[in-house]
Amino acid sequence: MRILTEGTTMDVTGTTWILVADGDQARIFEERQRAGEVREVVARHMGRTGGDYPKAAAHGATVHDRAGHGQHGAGERAPHEEAEDRFLERVAESLAEPARGGVFQGLVIMAPPRALGVLRQALPKPAQALVEGSDPHECVRETAEDIRHRLRHLRAKA
Repeated sequence: MRILTEGTTMDVTGTTWILVADGDQARIFEERQRAGEVREVVARHMGRTGGDYPKAAAHGATVHDRAGHGQHGAGERAPHEEAEDRFLERVAESLAEPARGGVFQGLVIMAPPRALGVLRQALPKPAQALVEGSDPHECVRETAEDIRHRLRHLRAKA
């Protein structure tokens, strides 16, 4: 069903997925009807794994991280940043098939600014076409009700 509001149409029946992620975990929430209940899709929860970390390589110079005892080769990104990027790219890629298959008709991304940028860059075209908006905040540990409120606020600003 489509509703006309001020010269635009708004689909109120399609399913919207809300991707909530940071560099360590990703959760999917769904809203089956606009302004309806928001539920977590527990089966779609993802966490960073050992495979996301870069393989050790021989390097000449090393650099110590500002915090902690980590070190990495000069001119390279810190291993934890590489792992975060690989994880977020994996999360983005996991949306391609459901987007192509019509599992969701709208996508909202909620993630801290750096993670949001990586996700936007890595999002496959089928999912990119469904993006309704984004929220650049850390909210991966929030409840479904908190996410629902964020979604309402985001849409009210649009």
